Amino acid sequence: MTHPHPDFPTEEARLGSTVQAMIRRIQILEDRERHGGADEHTSLVMADDAEERAATLSPHVHSPYFGRMTVRIRGKERQLYIGKHAFGNPKYGVISWRSDVGGLFYTDQLQWQAAGNTGTILHKRQLDVQDKRLLDITDLYDGKNQGEQAQQEDSHEGADPGTAISAGRRKVLLKRLSQHATAGMRDVVETLQPAQYDAMTADPARFQIVQGSAGAGKTTVGFHRLAWLCGPDRPEQVRAQPDRILALMPNDILAAYASRVLPGLELQGVTVTTPEKWMLSFLGLEKMQVTDRTLTLLLADQNNERRASAWKKAKALGRASIYDLIREHVRQELWARLHKVAEPSFDVPGRGSTGPIPRADLWELIEHALSQPGATERFRESLEEVIRRRTNATDTDLKVLDKEIAKVVTSLFGRMLPVSETRRLLNSEALLERAKVAEPLRRILLSDPLAAIPLPKGSSVDVTELPAILALRCILHGLGEHWDHILLDEAQDFQPLLYRLLAQATRPGQLTALGDLSQGLAGYKGPANWEEVQQALGGADVSFLPMTYRSTAPISEASARIAATYSKVIHSEHVGREGDPVQFLEGELEAVAGHVQALQSAGYQNIALVTRKTIDAQRLPDLLGRFDLDVQAITEPQHRYKGGLVSIPVQYAKGLEFDGCVVMDADPQSYDPGTEYDSRLLYVAASRGLHHLAFYSGAGFHPLVRET
Repeated sequence: MTHPHPDFPTEEARLGSTVQAMIRRIQILEDRERHGGADEHTSLVMADDAEERAATLSPHVHSPYFGRMTVRIRGKERQLYIGKHAFGNPKYGVISWRSDVGGLFYTDQLQWQAAGNTGTILHKRQLDVQDKRLLDITDLYDGKNQGEQAQQEDSHEGADPGTAISAGRRKVLLKRLSQHATAGMRDVVETLQPAQYDAMTADPARFQIVQGSAGAGKTTVGFHRLAWLCGPDRPEQVRAQPDRILALMPNDILAAYASRVLPGLELQGVTVTTPEKWMLSFLGLEKMQVTDRTLTLLLADQNNERRASAWKKAKALGRASIYDLIREHVRQELWARLHKVAEPSFDVPGRGSTGPIPRADLWELIEHALSQPGATERFRESLEEVIRRRTNATDTDLKVLDKEIAKVVTSLFGRMLPVSETRRLLNSEALLERAKVAEPLRRILLSDPLAAIPLPKGSSVDVTELPAILALRCILHGLGEHWDHILLDEAQDFQPLLYRLLAQATRPGQLTALGDLSQGLAGYKGPANWEEVQQALGGADVSFLPMTYRSTAPISEASARIAATYSKVIHSEHVGREGDPVQFLEGELEAVAGHVQALQSAGYQNIALVTRKTIDAQRLPDLLGRFDLDVQAITEPQHRYKGGLVSIPVQYAKGLEFDGCVVMDADPQSYDPGTEYDSRLLYVAASRGLHHLAFYSGAGFHPLVRET
């Protein structure tokens, strides 16, 4: 069959030549005999390095590039092919999407300046390449057919190029979005939209918050931002190394799910974990059980007064100002300890004595130490400097005095263990009053609305107190060597205090937070608005992703109507992809089984049955097994989503996407119409499907579902 695009044969031939050139390069790199050095060790190092480069290049042979730009620089036209990995062949080279020039493929910009030269884009083309075959060509922009545009350097008259480019992009995007879901995260390098690209490439020297509704591509944009930050075109002061990046996902399911995209983005070595695990690891408390007793009470207790009290206390513990409260407690504790110890004196053999160091001088050192994280080590450094000044002591002399110095430091800063000391403070009215905590906040912190919620056997720590515990550790000992960059997903569900701590754990400005206030399922922890986060970070930019791409128009509109009943966030628009109308299933479970079987027959591979309760997700595999359906239950954070037909509670479905989604028990008994939290859950459940959405109820539909 002849392809209708006139350039198809030329592009097909060029692709074949590029593939062959890449294969030859790989063969050369893998030929160890070609990599001889001055000695055996050098030869081995060179050969290993060549093999590593071959392994990096090999995955891209099947799809060397996805775009082409024709540019004119200094009067000469060049064709640039854009791919996921740079390939430096003189004739069949490919530039990386992460490069500054490659990034122009995603924007409506037609001119740029570099090294004093002005470049003009004359043509943009999307190439669909899979398995070494050219499948399709889409021209995004053709300046040569825009009047005299190709001849003009300083103006672009005629038809709006942005409109033409957007129409081409939409065609390619809709084709990609029509494809089935996978068990991994989508690779969006080929179809990044301008707003996504702007968020991805936002100022790397400033903290960034990305707000986007369900399906806006926040998480994928975040991971591509990490790849962009690691690109060789980034300035050294902001460039990141993969093994110096921390990606924090809300649970283990999403951590495993999201990390599958990393190798394809050349991000091997990124640390992917959850905020709770990161905090526990830093505190050395990996074996402690983690509880969320506030959530347990909010879900189970019908006493609205207790629910409100628990909510207030959790919110209070998560305030960014808790850091200052704890630091003031440490300050008061050090003041009290200072007056219980003798004024220290240090004798340096052969150099004399410091004489007693007055408490006033020691207090000045303490105040200076508390001005930054890591007060213990900072105090010791300052004390050693005093000894140097008074005796001209050398490093060798200080090593001799090591035990004496350590004794003074321990007498002041010792025995303040993060867990016990934080709990001692937060359970003592006297200590809170000494730390200058206002009476209304003291009342909240000293309240015990969770008394009826049992503690697990053995040692445990609650998610609401973890940031406060880490704050004390940070004040005393810092948070170690700074990460190059930190990524926080589902950012709307984490405490402002955690943000303040993360700002201490990374380089200045090097944090990207991805979230959607409409999907907040942990309002008792999360911020009320992004302004709270900006204040906690000491300043941050907020980007908005205005378009949701995940779902068809019927699904997007149905879920948006649910969110509109409680969210004040401006809702994004959907891309307008047509699809099946939303379905309503009633009666016995047999209706669900028949519907799922019909979806599978229609080619839907990854289907989710999203439940309100975990126990219902656990029961479904047995109940539907009678209808010859193989259902995998995902009911624990450690479970891994591998695709196929799954039953999953809504709290674990957030962040995942499926070909088809059936919201189980979409009734007022399961989702209380009078509870905003339940409406948020219903929104999350309804927004999981890519191509198909159905609501099931055996006892009448929820009013928000009926309105859809």
